Amino acid sequence: NKKIFILSIVIVIILVINILYLSLNKKNDNKFSINKELTYLNLTTNQGIHLKTEEVLGSPSIFFFGFLNCPDICPNTLMKISEIITKLGDKSKKVNFYFVTVDPERDKVDDMNKYLTNFSKEIIGVTGSPNNIKKFLKTMHVYYEKIYLDENFYTLDHSSQIFIFKKKGDFFGTISLEEDELIVLKKIKSII
Repeated sequence: NKKIFILSIVIVIILVINILYLSLNKKNDNKFSINKELTYLNLTTNQGIHLKTEEVLGSPSIFFFGFLNCPDICPNTLMKISEIITKLGDKSKKVNFYFVTVDPERDKVDDMNKYLTNFSKEIIGVTGSPNNIKKFLKTMHVYYEKIYLDENFYTLDHSSQIFIFKKKGDFFGTISLEEDELIVLKKIKSII
């Protein structure tokens, strides 16, 4: 009886250790991060430069997703990001700020470059082929949907949060337009 009792305890301990190990590894496998294969999506910045994984993952990053024909949310958010960059001062140089289009059919490199002259020069516009942008948006869990206003014209409904990623691409959190500026700055400074 004593041997059976000890064997039972050993089996229970082994089972508990295995369950803990599997659950910890499962959490790590499912964590949200920037796609490490980003280079192969052939995305292009508003300056016509190929976006490379090592550049994105080499610093903390702020991502906002929108489109150039957006009437209010996108310009307001880009203005907020510009204000954040100003408030960060020299620390803003330690963070990448990206504006990724959800409308690659219309938002070409030259158009994006011209549009972004209205905001901080530190904001990097990102576009690419519709297929590759779609793949990237899927990995970033970004909601967007075309809404046709008539037969030839559409707008887009899309996620309006600003995403914060730590260096090496692990997700840190989000920023909303309504958030207090001091809290926003504190979040960003904590990943620098």
